[in-house]
Amino acid sequence: MIKKVMNYIKEDFKRNYRFYLILVFILVLFSIRFDYNVYSPGALDDLTDRINVENGYKSSGSFNLTYVTSRMGTIPNIILSYIIPSWDLIDLDDLRIENEKESEIEDRNKIYLRETSYDAVIAAFDEASIEYNVDNIKVTVTYVFDIADTNIKVGDIIKSVNGKTINNYEELSNEVSKYNENDKLKINVLRDDKIIECYSVLKKEDGRVIIGVTLAEIKDISTNPKVDFIFKDNESGSSRGLMCALEIYNRITEFDLTKGRVIAGTGTIDENGVVGPIGGVKYKLAGAVKNKADIFIVPTENYEEAMKLKKENNYDIEIIETDTLHNVIEKLK
Repeated sequence: MIKKVMNYIKEDFKRNYRFYLILVFILVLFSIRFDYNVYSPGALDDLTDRINVENGYKSSGSFNLTYVTSRMGTIPNIILSYIIPSWDLIDLDDLRIENEKESEIEDRNKIYLRETSYDAVIAAFDEASIEYNVDNIKVTVTYVFDIADTNIKVGDIIKSVNGKTINNYEELSNEVSKYNENDKLKINVLRDDKIIECYSVLKKEDGRVIIGVTLAEIKDISTNPKVDFIFKDNESGSSRGLMCALEIYNRITEFDLTKGRVIAGTGTIDENGVVGPIGGVKYKLAGAVKNKADIFIVPTENYEEAMKLKKENNYDIEIIETDTLHNVIEKLK
C-alpha cells in the first residue's frame, strides 16, 4: 500500500513539477523574514469600546486612538514599500536598545502600554479632582542592558533587595545606592506568578551604582467610578496615554469635551498629566484624515512636523498641540 502511494506521488511530481516548484518558491517568498518592518497609516479605534467607566457620562462624539500599521519585513511587503507611497521600510535597529530581539521589543512595549494606561487614570482623576487609591505598584523590568551581570529578565517584578521589600522605584533606587560597585545583591522577583531568587552584581555608571536594567511602574488603582481597560493582543506602546486620559476625564465629568466631534490623537502621559512626544506622526495623522476625524491632537514636540504634513498634503483637519492634559482640555472646551 505504501509503495503504491509513493509511486503515485513520484508520478504526480513528474507531471506537475513546475507547479510544485512555483508553490515552494511562493511559500519561501512569504515566509522569509528580514530585519525590517513596513509601516503605513492605520485606522481609528474608538475608545468608547476600549475603556469601561461604570455609570460614566455619555459622549455625543468620540475620542479615538490612532495607529501605525506594522507589517513583517517579508520580500513582498518590502517590494510594496517601494511602490506604495504611504508604505515605509523601517530598520528594526532603529527601534532597538543595544542588541534587543524583536520579541523583547514587543514585551517592553506591552509593559509600557499598561504603565501609561494606568497613569492616564491618575491624571484624569486628578484633573477632575476625584479621589482614587493606588493599591499597589509593580516595579517591572523593561530592559536588561548588556553591561548587566544578572539573571533578571524582562517582565520580572522586583519584590525585594537583600530582604528589603520594594514598593516603588524610589525605594529600589534608595536601597541600591547603599551598596558599592561589584557588590552582589540577592533580588527576589515575581515571574510567572512565582517568587524567584535572582542576583545582580552592581556596576558603576555616571558615578552611580546600578543593576543595569530599565524599569516601569505599573499601578493597581481603585477608583469610583470603576475604570476598566480592554486591551488587544496586538496592542503595545505608550502613545495611547493622552487619548485614554481624555476619554476617562470625559466619562467622569459632566461637560462633553467632544461636542459631537470625531477627535483623534496621540501622545504619552505621566501621572502628573504631562504629555510627551511620540513617533510615527505621519502615519497617525494620515490615518486620522483618511478616517475623517475632525481634530488631531499632538504633543508640542511633534506639532511642527504635523503642521508641515498638513500643509504638504492639504489635509482638511484641525490640529491641536498640547504639553499637558489640562491645557488640551481647556482648548477642547
